[in-house]
Amino acid sequence: MLPQDTTDVNLNGHKKTKGLGYSSNHTKGIQVHSCLALTPDGTSLGLVTQQYETREKAKIELTKEEKAKRPIEEKESYRWLETARESLKDMPEGVNPIIICDREGDFYELYSDMLSLNSSFIVRIVQDRATIDGVRSIQQIRLTQACGEIEVSIPRDTRKNVPARIAKMEVAYCSAAVVKPKRVGNDVPNHLMLNLVRITEIVESGKPIEWLLATNMPLENAEDAMKVVEYYTQRWKIERFHYILKSGCQVEKIQQRTYERILPVIFIYSVIAAFILATTYFVRNTPEVPCNLLLEEEEWKVLYRLVTREPNPPTEPYSMKTAVAFLGELGSFKHKPSDGDYGVKSIWRGLIKLFDAIDVIHRLMGQV
Repeated sequence: MLPQDTTDVNLNGHKKTKGLGYSSNHTKGIQVHSCLALTPDGTSLGLVTQQYETREKAKIELTKEEKAKRPIEEKESYRWLETARESLKDMPEGVNPIIICDREGDFYELYSDMLSLNSSFIVRIVQDRATIDGVRSIQQIRLTQACGEIEVSIPRDTRKNVPARIAKMEVAYCSAAVVKPKRVGNDVPNHLMLNLVRITEIVESGKPIEWLLATNMPLENAEDAMKVVEYYTQRWKIERFHYILKSGCQVEKIQQRTYERILPVIFIYSVIAAFILATTYFVRNTPEVPCNLLLEEEEWKVLYRLVTREPNPPTEPYSMKTAVAFLGELGSFKHKPSDGDYGVKSIWRGLIKLFDAIDVIHRLMGQV
């Protein structure tokens, strides 16, 4: 799976930046669009591709109609299409990648392009598109009767102080032939056949969670539809990646002062963020693999001594499950009932302390 998303790296604190434009209407910075590679069970394999962009002007002075009439190549949404194409290059034989996008990827040209490339995709939809049957696409999927139920893990929302929970949701699916919007050029088909999936929280009161997804993956039964939902839930990993990049690596505190010098630093921090993400989630699916898969011998031996206070580490690498537990403890994991597994924050804190300790050891031994 190849989830992609954009985050703003705000660098307004840099008063002497050269050639640096805007990441939003009032903020100097860079928009970073990233694509990760994940296995179907959500294990992170690393960063596939990344794009950088900064706006020359804070705001494009165009009406809504003028913006809609621009060619797709002139719109910021074009990066979603470019990233999807770039991610599919040099794909190993026998691998069937699935492009996963949130609502910013819901545009006709992306669907057309992915279908022409015979590439699988899952996109969260926001546009209520016209169909050749005369029924709008969102209306059609909402009127479709549920075919089954599924339990979905809803991540913790730290901004709203809402803990993680398990939501019971119903699943429905249908097919729709959507019509090409008037703004789209003549180089794409007049209509496209999409499979639509709806997942709606079952609640007695309040506003339920609802995801509406478009895909070209075959949907022959409820199990197929639920598999699409399971794949889409892995999109959360790209959110975690950008969280690590900004809060863990503190990419917005880069001390470089020009656009050209900032980009390599963002890329290096992105590689580090991808490593932290892989370390955190790898153990949840394959806990018993040896820790030397991700850690060097010196690293796992020093980690053992830091946490256990034992002077002599084992001669053979311990499990990745144990290594992540050690990193979590080193990163001051709280073990609250709502905390669940070790998260990316405790892991990056643990890794910082581990590498600081190794640096001190090297200095004491005269290696630096």
